[in-house]
Amino acid sequence: MLFILSIFIFVGILEIVTPYLTRKTTVFGVSIPEPYVQHQQLQIFKKHYSMLVGSIAVAFLLGQVLLLFTSIQEESFVLLSFILLYVLLLISAGLYMFYHIKTKKLKTQENWEAHVKTVYVMDLSIREKDEVLSPTFFVLPIIITLALITFTYMNYNAIPDVFATHWNATGEVDGWTEKTWLSVIEMPLILLGLQISFFIMSKGMKSAKLQLSAQEKEASANRELQQRKYGSWYFAAINYSLTILFVVSHYKTVILKDQTIPYFFPLFIGFIVVSLGGLTLLIWKLTKSNERFDDLHTNETAATDDRYWKWGILYINKNDPSLLVQKKFGVGWTVNLANKWSYIILFVILLPILLTIFK
Repeated sequence: MLFILSIFIFVGILEIVTPYLTRKTTVFGVSIPEPYVQHQQLQIFKKHYSMLVGSIAVAFLLGQVLLLFTSIQEESFVLLSFILLYVLLLISAGLYMFYHIKTKKLKTQENWEAHVKTVYVMDLSIREKDEVLSPTFFVLPIIITLALITFTYMNYNAIPDVFATHWNATGEVDGWTEKTWLSVIEMPLILLGLQISFFIMSKGMKSAKLQLSAQEKEASANRELQQRKYGSWYFAAINYSLTILFVVSHYKTVILKDQTIPYFFPLFIGFIVVSLGGLTLLIWKLTKSNERFDDLHTNETAATDDRYWKWGILYINKNDPSLLVQKKFGVGWTVNLANKWSYIILFVILLPILLTIFK
């Protein structure tokens, strides 16, 4: 139960500080001309968002803590905690849209773009400093999973007619599946889809466009390099930890017929630690390298691409060959929906899941 609470606390804190993690030239998905990044009203919007989300998160957390002193069953507590987490995320999304509209309206009313000079900033030498992991680094997990699928079919006759596929929080089996040619590779198939997606995204990250500021060129270049470098490392950490979790679980239950796997929960905890710890490190690195805009010398601002964004969430630009672009709210990447590879990523992720659902 305490582990579930720690996840809720982490996500709650992340939602609270999200407005301050994005580049300062982007507020609630709206591009802000550089001379206006310190605008008082924008700071108020961020503060109000964080206070509202924080108040709701604290209320939900207190409710869960009080439940710990009741006789509630662990399964019910876990279910309720995840429901509250999803509600918190929905509320955060609603507040984001509310302040996105208000920020966009403020920008239009004060006609900021009419008072600045738009310039295009480029520096081809930055690519030489790029430390993004090579896509080949993401090939090994794919090879391991393909070998596991092959080995599974080689031992198909020895696999039990019914095998465990789900466990509760204490590691006890609470779900079984009958053996078929598809069911015995469900777990590796889903893993393979995720691994292929990581491989495609690693290639997309390496070729993603660089976004530089007009008045904080050096700082923005440093942030770009930091996000690409540690972002690729984070992808790799998630990829390899997922591979260990899935491969060990599948091999023990399906191949070795050990339906208990008492170490499944520790492996899952390890994956969560890698996920949350890696994200924390990525955020810390980006926060240290963010532009400051404390001393503005001119009215220049870098060109924006707002016309290619829908609600500051969806990026659709057929003239941009990039697969990945930086999110306009929070930390991380999103896909260019005008790039065919984005749909291939969605396809390889969803196909194994759909096959297992409609088998």
